[in-house]
Amino acid sequence: MSRIRFMLHVFSMVLTGVVIAVAVFITVINPTDTVTSALFWQMPLVSAACTLISLIYPWGREMGKTELIIKTVIHYILVNVIVLGSGALFYWYNPSQFRNIAAMVLAIAVVFGGINAFSWKRASSDAARLNEKLEEYHKKQEQD
Repeated sequence: MSRIRFMLHVFSMVLTGVVIAVAVFITVINPTDTVTSALFWQMPLVSAACTLISLIYPWGREMGKTELIIKTVIHYILVNVIVLGSGALFYWYNPSQFRNIAAMVLAIAVVFGGINAFSWKRASSDAARLNEKLEEYHKKQEQD
């Protein structure tokens, strides 16, 4: 998958997660009757920033387990900084209330975990399909 396609895929997953998290936040955790139109620009902006930091993963090479864990932790911390910082800047939540911060951190964890689980499942499925095709190719080569 090309880098641009990869980034667009990640962006769409992040934006979907952000929209769902915002919907839960403004209806359940911190109910509000109105939503400003600026929110419709802020969500894609924050999603784009979170997508861009996914470039910390190397492109075109395998990572060891330890490197993958370290980069995932760094990525998670950066996502928290971006979302919490942007949320405070855009007045998505009241940073002086622990309940709001805890809800934001929980939402970030759920979205981050969901996207990683979905991506892992998709990569695993793609790898299985590629291995199946390779096996078919090798069998065909042996028959010829």
